[in-house]
Amino acid sequence: MALTIDDIYDKEFALKGGGYDRNDVDQFLDEICDEMTNMQDHIEKLEKALQQAQMETEAAKAAAQKAAPVVVKSEPVVSRTSETLEGILLSAQRLADEAVENAKNKAETIVKEAKEKADLIVDEARTEKESLSSELDTLRASVTEYKDGFLKMINKYKALLEAETL
Repeated sequence: MALTIDDIYDKEFALKGGGYDRNDVDQFLDEICDEMTNMQDHIEKLEKALQQAQMETEAAKAAAQKAAPVVVKSEPVVSRTSETLEGILLSAQRLADEAVENAKNKAETIVKEAKEKADLIVDEARTEKESLSSELDTLRASVTEYKDGFLKMINKYKALLEAETL
């Protein structure tokens, strides 16, 4: 199941003992949601740009196909005109091919940049997760250490009390 922005907004944490500060957790989740919203907006913009580039590519291909050279046999005057038209059509074909190639290159660049940015965001999120996991482990160790020390102290005073009552 993919995690959505609404899942993060609606997430409730159980409070146990001292627990985490609910406001800090909520604030952090809001920041995550805002970042995810920004990423989704950016991805949508990139997808629209890619679609536009693909449409331009298709249009250029269609124009190139319509401009295919036509060979017509006729009189010498018509022949020169035909050669001129053929040259124009070949030039149009080259321009259409260049437009298609440029659109493909632009689309590839947009997709590549989007993937790089997405990879960077994922790497940053992993680093943050590792940092938070490390901090959580440290806090858990501190809790265990405090609990053990407190139990030792209670047992020590219990032993003292039992020794005095005898």
